[in-house]
Amino acid sequence: MVEVACELGTNGPRPLGVGNIPQFHLGLLVNQVSVEKLLVDAFFEHSYQKALEAFTLSRLVGDAKKARKVLDALIEANKGMWPELN
Repeated sequence: MVEVACELGTNGPRPLGVGNIPQFHLGLLVNQVSVEKLLVDAFFEHSYQKALEAFTLSRLVGDAKKARKVLDALIEANKGMWPELN
């Protein structure tokens, strides 16, 4: 999946160029993509470490100690719905 600005017409979507992304916004995008990639890798590799890295990197958590608490709470609350993380 990719998100792009587009115009919808009778022939479907037509992507619109947006030019260069300002450094601040690019940094936000790169950070979010890294979080999401780490979470996907954690799922498929059953990796607690990668899940912890994703939560630590997330701007919503942003702290390794909090990230561990959040991750552990989510694992507990979702037992049986997540793969076992090693």
